[in-house]
Amino acid sequence: MAENRTVTDTEGRVWTCIPGKSAQKQGQDIVLTCTTPTIVDPVTITVGWQWERMAAKGLARLIAAAA
Repeated sequence: MAENRTVTDTEGRVWTCIPGKSAQKQGQDIVLTCTTPTIVDPVTITVGWQWERMAAKGLARLIAAAA
C-alpha cells in the first residue's frame, strides 16, 4: 500500500501528500490530498499510479500549480 510522501516546493512550503483509497490498485491514477501549514484548504491532484517514483521537484511543482 502507498505511503504518505513529503515534498518541498520552490517557495519553501513543505507538503504532505496522502493517497486516496484507489492507491491500492496498480495501473489506476491516484488522487492525492496534499496539505501544508501555510494554506488552509488541502490541495487535491490526480497523478499516475507510480507517483511514488516521481521526482520530488516534479510532484512539488504539480502541487504548487494546483494551490
